[in-house]
Parts: sequence; C-alpha cells; structure tokens
Amino acid sequence: MPFLVIIVAVLASIAGIALGVEGLSRIRRGLKSSKSKIGAGVLLALSCLGLSVSGWLIVDLFRQLRAFGCVESAIVAMRAAVAAEGKFAEAHPDLGYTCTLLELPADELIEGLLKNPRRNGYTFEIRGCRTARVQGANPTYQVTARPAYADMPAFCSDDSGVLRFDPSGSVSKCLEAGTPW
Repeated sequence: MPFLVIIVAVLASIAGIALGVEGLSRIRRGLKSSKSKIGAGVLLALSCLGLSVSGWLIVDLFRQLRAFGCVESAIVAMRAAVAAEGKFAEAHPDLGYTCTLLELPADELIEGLLKNPRRNGYTFEIRGCRTARVQGANPTYQVTARPAYADMPAFCSDDSGVLRFDPSGSVSKCLEAGTPW
C-alpha cells in the first residue's frame, strides 16, 4: 500500500475518532435542537468510520508482518538447502547432486525441512534432476519454495547457487527468469 494512502488513512481515522468523541459528548449533554442531534449523529458516524479504518490498518499491518516473517524464513531455508546440496555433491562425487530433501546433509534447518517441507507459508521441493536412466553423477538440481499465501514471492535456486525470486509467486517463472535476490 502506498505510504501516502496510509498517512491519509491514519490522519482521517484520528480525525474521525476525535470528532466522534465530540459528537458523543454533545449527545450526552442532551442538546435539544434537531440540528445539534443531526450534527452529533454525523460526528458519531465519523467516529465509527475512523475506528473501522484504524482496525483495517492494524489487521493489514499484522498481515504484512506475517508475510515478511515467512519470506525471511524461506530465504534462510533456501540458502541452507543450496549449501546442503553443495556438501552432498562434495561428499558423493559419483552421485553429484541429490534430488530429494531426505538425502541432504542434516543441520537444524535441513532437519526442519525433512520433518515438514511445508513451513512458514512455503512448500520446499527439489526438482529438475535428470532421470535415473542416465548414468553418472547428477550435475543439476533446482530447489524451490512455493508460497502458500497470495502476494508472496516464490523462491528458487539451481546448481549455480544463485537465489532468485518471482514477485508473482510463480515457481516456474522464478526458474525461467527469476530476479536474483
């Protein structure tokens, strides 16, 4: 959400709440004229609108913080998987890279992925290996992190070790032409 829109919404909600409090105090004072009652009602409506906007902004803030935490967690897990692929290939030169999460050398992060490849809003997967019919060491792999929520980027990496992302959340677009992170 653009910064200017947030500032205007916050200022409008504060003004609405302040005017609503004024309206409530007028109603409590028991003003007799119908004009005063209408004005107080309008101020009360502004207060409700201000509270609604404030509530919406708070919910949106928490949604954005959750997404930020998920993205940061995915980046850390992707980097750990890429490092583990390198360790596996170094330890098994006859096999090359592995094509499954289960064969990655385990550290704390990798063990977490092994227990549950779906974590913190992302599903992790290794793919892009050549078929089992071809003999020799496997020279390629692709590690992907597919987002579970809308408006979150997809992450990918391959045997180059470069972490890339696609802001639309598409793993295939990430693998084709992802932006380096």
